[in-house]
Amino acid sequence: MQYTRAPINLERVLSKSNVLRVDSARWQEAQGFELQCAEQSAPAGDDYNLWWREAFNRYEVLQGRRLPDVLEVGCGPHTNIRLILPCISFERLWLEDPLIHTYLRLKREQRVWRYFRCRRPLAVADLVQRYHATPLSEKLEDLLLPDKSIDLCVCINVLDHVQDAQQCIMQMCRVLKDKGILVIGQDLSNEEDVQLCPESWNDVGHPIKMDADFLDSYLEGLMPLYRKILPREDGRNPRCHYGTYLLIGQQSIPQD
Repeated sequence: MQYTRAPINLERVLSKSNVLRVDSARWQEAQGFELQCAEQSAPAGDDYNLWWREAFNRYEVLQGRRLPDVLEVGCGPHTNIRLILPCISFERLWLEDPLIHTYLRLKREQRVWRYFRCRRPLAVADLVQRYHATPLSEKLEDLLLPDKSIDLCVCINVLDHVQDAQQCIMQMCRVLKDKGILVIGQDLSNEEDVQLCPESWNDVGHPIKMDADFLDSYLEGLMPLYRKILPREDGRNPRCHYGTYLLIGQQSIPQD
């Protein structure tokens, strides 16, 4: 029997706090902002990736798993997968980001001994060189990987930067193998945030806004291995986000 995802209850998940799709011009504007952030964060070599690792309990539920085919979407210049790979065994790695070829050229200065400094590539370039990772520059909405080809897909701090959040989630679920694992980390927005932080709805870098109901509706076919919604006070930006969505879920096997 063909496996189909349950229909989405749009009346339940679409509220004025959910902005799930923007036009191409708005998305391109956000991409320009992303590039500026990448250049600013290059010296640090991290962009909240360590924060997310702690939020996911250091990816403990992935420890020791054999996951041959691994994909990180919206990987950015510093990646989250660099902190996950030591937990697992894998064979092939794909890194997707529309700006990836620009990120591969960025460098950061490091002090190597006293007054001597050198310019080294960022994490994304290191992964390509060390593990022969395949860079993918298409939009997540247009992901070209085959159906059921990925054992682990990582999507952390990504969905509020895309053009079409629904299409992105569908693409990630499409490429997951049976029993494949999806890692989603996402800042959440609701109507309370509209009141507390109205300027965030004009935030150049984050055109998409979503709440937990939207994500749950699209991801209910996944069996949670780890799931938590951090309260406002434990998030990265408490004023503007009522919660933080954390899910490590495993794809269900189709039933005959």
